[in-house]
Amino acid sequence: MNPRLSHQQANAAAYFDKKSVKRLALLLVSSLAISIQAGRADTTLLAIKGATLLDVRNGRHIENSVILVEKDRIKEVGDASTIVIPTDARVIDARGKWVIPGLLDMHVHGSSRKDVPIGLYVANGITGIRDMGGNITSLRMTRQKIESGERLGPHLFYTGNILDGSPPVVPSVSFIVDSPQEAKDAVEFLISQGADSIKIYNNITEPVLDAIVKAAKPAGKPVGGHVPKAMSLRRSIELGFNFVEHAAIRSRDLLEWNSFTQAEANEITSLRSVTQREALVWQRVDLDSAKIKAVISFMAEKNVFLDPTLSIDEFDSLFLYEKEAKHPNNRYLTGAFVDEALGPDHDIFRMPAELKPLAVTGIEKRRKFVGMCNRARVKILAGTDGPRIGRLTIGFGLHHELALLVEAGLKPIEALQAATINAARALRKESEIGSLEPGKFADMVILNSDPLSDIHNTTKIDSVLLRGRMFDRTALDAMLAEMEVEAKNDVH
Repeated sequence: MNPRLSHQQANAAAYFDKKSVKRLALLLVSSLAISIQAGRADTTLLAIKGATLLDVRNGRHIENSVILVEKDRIKEVGDASTIVIPTDARVIDARGKWVIPGLLDMHVHGSSRKDVPIGLYVANGITGIRDMGGNITSLRMTRQKIESGERLGPHLFYTGNILDGSPPVVPSVSFIVDSPQEAKDAVEFLISQGADSIKIYNNITEPVLDAIVKAAKPAGKPVGGHVPKAMSLRRSIELGFNFVEHAAIRSRDLLEWNSFTQAEANEITSLRSVTQREALVWQRVDLDSAKIKAVISFMAEKNVFLDPTLSIDEFDSLFLYEKEAKHPNNRYLTGAFVDEALGPDHDIFRMPAELKPLAVTGIEKRRKFVGMCNRARVKILAGTDGPRIGRLTIGFGLHHELALLVEAGLKPIEALQAATINAARALRKESEIGSLEPGKFADMVILNSDPLSDIHNTTKIDSVLLRGRMFDRTALDAMLAEMEVEAKNDVH
């Protein structure tokens, strides 16, 4: 619903009608924005002193650290005993706190939508996002607005339009590529419009995927996404997949492993519901089999990144939409956004009664699979496939994803690496983001508690730095209050 202030008295109606409320809300938003704009990159040096710094590259930490920030970049990092803080630096006393690199959500959608408040990412310590399918013109314009300072938001990386065969699964955000020439043309166009990665979808064929990979290679753009229906996980990697999204095992794998008949595979792939397909496929997956262990080893050997999106797997497979309808996070979303999430478009994820037990065991198996991949040194990423409502509201969802990765068997440091240095490597932006090192963007989160003792402590945020802009707790609270007012009044 979309609550609004009501009329109080008849003689005050002229002042408290809906338009007046919106004007008052906008005034409040403007005043709050003033405090947020104060977080622009300092023109002088900024020194963050005394925090325990987490080095995600090697898993070590510096207990009494100093981080020098100049404009939007990190200038120097190290032990307080080895770094001289300039006398003209602004010093932030961070004793008793922890500092980690800014987090990255590696699978989001809707970043260019007006009703998606991307500032919520920043308020939750997410300083980078990878949009995995949308109109590339809108995404390019959104990135320009963020980089110019017109719109507050994280670093925006994007694939732009999805590449799919005919018929495309999601026509509104897809380019149909049915031939190698179409594939080459589409990839070159996407790259010319700023695409950071190329995303593959369900109906791509082998010759087309081969052409996509060859077209992306000269520009150094990674290729990946959904394992197409026509090929196995191993075959998609052989053809050049650099990253895999969601549950990696498909019916084609089980067919090649003689765990399915062709008729069974055809029946499952014909189902429109991804949750039903996953339940039936993973019913037959034997995590102790040599075939599974071999394909995991192959992923590790080929340096493939796995983005399991455990959050959306749980959300859709257990159909949590109705359960999350009253979640307090929804106050940052417009009524229309919440209504859309609760509408009929998501009914396709509902599981028939006879498949609900398989949905639960399938989730458990997929989490165990992620843990197995991690132990085999497959590089894990953290992505939500959001935004949704409730626990998967913009920004909040990534913290839930980190917790699920730990439940799947990752250590807290490994979950943090999934959302920092691994993400930077998958994007091929390691020289710019992903760790607290000189020359990189000054993107970091100062925490009140140790995230290595409890991954949930990533939510205990004291301050956020984004491109050198300092948002202390007061500014973050003002930002959240602003977005709550905007959501209540549909100010977009």
